[in-house]
Amino acid sequence: MSDISSLGSLSSSYLNNISSQASNASADSVTSSASGLSSESTREELEEAAKSFESYFVEQVIKEMKKSVEDMNEDESSTVSQYKDYYMDATIQTLATQLVDEFGDNFTDSMVEQMARNYGIDLEETDTTTK
Repeated sequence: MSDISSLGSLSSSYLNNISSQASNASADSVTSSASGLSSESTREELEEAAKSFESYFVEQVIKEMKKSVEDMNEDESSTVSQYKDYYMDATIQTLATQLVDEFGDNFTDSMVEQMARNYGIDLEETDTTTK
């Protein structure tokens, strides 16, 4: 029986590690997008950085909403709960990205214009697409 309980403990530790890595990867993606910007950046690079930030922001809002309405089921095992949380986090990340892609244009455009001002980028010069 101790083999089974140690397996549950190992699985729990693994899931905590994976969940933490996924959350860190999402935040790192935002950081790397922004840190790659310079006065030489194109509109597309600014839009990518803005959308990355927006997706991360929306993801965090959805997670907080989920926490505020979540019904804690104490009968559920720790491992099952962690698997559920891991897959829910992945679903929330996907949902946040899709929401930003579909509805985030105004906010994205505002962020791109602000970043262009901050970096001294002339969007007229770097704009290769027409809006």
